[in-house]
Amino acid sequence: MTSIRMAGIVLALCSNLGVMGARAQQGPARPQGEGTQVVAAAADAPYTEEARLIQRVDPVYPAQARRTFMTGTVVLAATIAKDGSLANLKIVTGNVALSPSGTSAVSKWKFEPYRVDGVATAVDITINEDFTIGSSGAQTTSQWSLLKPAATAPARTLPPPPAGLMRISGRVMTGMLDKRVEPVYPADSIALDARGTVVLLATIRKTGEVSGVAVVSGPQRFRDAAAAAVKQWTYHPYLVDGSAVDVQTPVVLEFAPPK
Repeated sequence: MTSIRMAGIVLALCSNLGVMGARAQQGPARPQGEGTQVVAAAADAPYTEEARLIQRVDPVYPAQARRTFMTGTVVLAATIAKDGSLANLKIVTGNVALSPSGTSAVSKWKFEPYRVDGVATAVDITINEDFTIGSSGAQTTSQWSLLKPAATAPARTLPPPPAGLMRISGRVMTGMLDKRVEPVYPADSIALDARGTVVLLATIRKTGEVSGVAVVSGPQRFRDAAAAAVKQWTYHPYLVDGSAVDVQTPVVLEFAPPK
């Protein structure tokens, strides 16, 4: 059994720019905060997060099939449930000698579920399992895809900084943080077990105060809480040649129901 760590652009942002994990507190849903901007890519709705395979079991090549050099592809259909498990697993096509091994392995797969605006949503997938025999021996490979292409998630890359404004990495500015206010987890999202990542760009004045926040990406239900919290943060002034300057920095906040 192989565990696969989640990957994606948000995780890349976290690694390169510095993550500030949110210990979200429960509270009421907040109205749109004043002065909060939303970059063009983040304004689209709904915000989706792709399902990710986090636990994978590869099929075992059946001994009899290996001895007789039997090869082929087994096609399966299944549903990624809201809890990330696989449901409704069935064989679409495939050799009867290979199919049992394929279904046995796939039934143990585990996913980070597909989410719409932070809420886990069941989706149907197809799985192709190839059984091949080559110069390196018998091998099995598996690929999966959504049965029906889902809505494309908004672009999660950072837009270029405004002219004349330096962008400093989140990792550097995290070390210069003076005051941090935790975001409030919306009370109406608890029953939905909504989760997600909000990426923002904070503009910091020479005084260290946050003068503006722009939402880059993230579930709509968490954006206001994230922006409202970051607006209250203060930093040590960023110095260039001994003089304080205005800068911009990315902030990444994770939301999960309070325990």
